[in-house]
Amino acid sequence: MKKKAYRFVLLFLFLIAVVPAINLSLKIARHQNDTITWSKASLYKLDFALPWINSIFYQAGISLSPDQVVIGKDDWLYLGDRYSNELSVTRSGASHQDSVAVKKIGIATTQWADWMHEQGVQVFKIMLFPSKQTIYPEFLPGWVKPATHSATDTLLANTAPGIYIDTREAVKAAKEHFSVPLYYKTDSHWNNLAAWVAFAAFTKELDRVEAGMRFFAAQDAEVAFVNDRIAGDLANFLGMTAILHDKDVLIKVAGATQIDQLQIPTEQFDFNSGKLLASDGNPQIATPRFAMLVKSKKALNQKRVLWLHDSYGVAVSPYMAATFSETLHLHYDATTPEMLADLVQRFKPDFVFISVVERQARMDWFSNLPPKH
Repeated sequence: MKKKAYRFVLLFLFLIAVVPAINLSLKIARHQNDTITWSKASLYKLDFALPWINSIFYQAGISLSPDQVVIGKDDWLYLGDRYSNELSVTRSGASHQDSVAVKKIGIATTQWADWMHEQGVQVFKIMLFPSKQTIYPEFLPGWVKPATHSATDTLLANTAPGIYIDTREAVKAAKEHFSVPLYYKTDSHWNNLAAWVAFAAFTKELDRVEAGMRFFAAQDAEVAFVNDRIAGDLANFLGMTAILHDKDVLIKVAGATQIDQLQIPTEQFDFNSGKLLASDGNPQIATPRFAMLVKSKKALNQKRVLWLHDSYGVAVSPYMAATFSETLHLHYDATTPEMLADLVQRFKPDFVFISVVERQARMDWFSNLPPKH
């Protein structure tokens, strides 16, 4: 018994000596004015060890941050309930609160559609993008059984037909067609290929209501190659971005005798100041919190689009630039009804699109009414 006590004391003394030394070497304590500033909290942090601790539990399928990320099958990671109650909603479908919220959203989106048309907007549409577990439910942990009738189904049942364009079935069909994944294993987002499929499905529906325009079709793109990429946001929650890895799928839109139609020149401007921010090909645009205007003179259509989107729109942004000559980007939750109305009246877009991933589609923002209401 005494030997065990001695070992425990020695281990304790070792840890209280080694942990501060490691944190000091990692510059947890800062040098300021030739003096070292530190606190006990910073010196005894075990953050440096968390990746390795998490990796041990990861092998057993256990997440130490289950509210942020859960570990599924075959190394697939999924968002936890901290984000829009992602897993609970997947398992149970729409809650009573959701059922009340979607009725308000149905009223609000109909009134916004009417308001947009009064302002001269030709088309107002909401693109609905599938969450990861909708397309890959088979890799969820065994205790997560998706509801037969999803919360998204409840939303669409309470909204006017024609406003929402649901891309879930198109992405599900692409999953069966392509041999490469459409979403990242270690990230909460989809990849370029899934974004392409969803955007092509959206424009196919748009083509039915807006004649005389040119659009890419899903079959216009092909997989160019698959390469390695660093692990994504879900791995980062576990501190395991240096340990886990992922795959990126790159596509090209090309025929036998034509160059890639996505590689067109674009310019990015601060809409309010008019300042040129960049002119560097046709890159992905991170979801801005200010109004950013992307101009692409060689786009398929000379049309102006006001596009509100979330981070799922990042992978879609090059396709928008290749399709429409002017696209005004902004994260939807960075706007108020008054701000949105002001942008419509100043920018005078031909089209107004909102794209949203499933888990965000029932948030309060979508129940906001137009200013006059």
